[in-house]
Amino acid sequence: MFMQLVHVAVAVIMRGNRVLIAKRSDDAHQGGLWEFPGGKVESNETVRHALKRELKEELDIEVNLSDGVQPLISIRHDYGDKAVLLDVWVVSSFEGEAVGAEGQPIKWVEKENLNDFAFPEANKPIISAILLPNKYLITGGYETPDDCMHKLQHAISCHGIKLVQFRNHGLYASDQEAYIAQATGIRDICHYNGVRLILNAPPAILQGIDAAGVHLTYAQANEYSTRPVPRNKWLGVSCHNAEELSNLARLSPDYVLLSPVNKTATHPDAEPMGWEKFKALVETVPYPVFALGGMMDTDMTDAINYGAQGIAAISAWW
Repeated sequence: MFMQLVHVAVAVIMRGNRVLIAKRSDDAHQGGLWEFPGGKVESNETVRHALKRELKEELDIEVNLSDGVQPLISIRHDYGDKAVLLDVWVVSSFEGEAVGAEGQPIKWVEKENLNDFAFPEANKPIISAILLPNKYLITGGYETPDDCMHKLQHAISCHGIKLVQFRNHGLYASDQEAYIAQATGIRDICHYNGVRLILNAPPAILQGIDAAGVHLTYAQANEYSTRPVPRNKWLGVSCHNAEELSNLARLSPDYVLLSPVNKTATHPDAEPMGWEKFKALVETVPYPVFALGGMMDTDMTDAINYGAQGIAAISAWW
């Protein structure tokens, strides 16, 4: 039986570090759960104008479309009885004081506390996207552990890095004790600066160091039949094509790195996919995707406009 896809405009309304959420009525689809405000996009309107209309109707606020909205993530989800396309935008500029204009309970929540609330399943990737920054640093080469720490501190201080992946396959393979010792030092710097540390290593590494999560190559991820880390840890995977992206659903990754978007010095023979192909691939997956491969700060606007969470890079910040 053909199931029509319902196109929904969704607003992540931000005020500082807080996000506005609303509770669905008990008799609605997915009733009793919390959600991000929004509603169905009508046939005669754009997503942005649907947001403006819905937020006026639901919350009695006026959204500034000229500079107050930015795309965050698009999610297709099949509930079995209903299929939806959630077109999610961050709303950061509006006039008025939000109220539950239709009688719905609303609440301003610190974004780090969103996981304490029950949301529809399709909203889970939205929470991941809210919690992830738009810059993702992958550590590059260094001469000594102290040199690594210096480069890391410089990247955090000068580039506003809030998410770091420590990658040193050689050290992990040759001396796991030394790897854990160095990763512990990196974690301490990250913790002091309010930065999440992801380890590019097998999930078992989390038994030796309390990092925020792990990042796997596609080949590593493909060895698992179910998600290999707890829900309170981040799981990221590197992918390069549609087949790899589609095979990850069983693992419920929290984000993906998709590459190469542009030509890179580290993989000069790899054919870059470009932004149009990147966008087409991103639209097929229900989780945040970082653009990787030749990325610089100047690519950030393109990355977000083409559906990325943001950019991941080594040389741009290391």
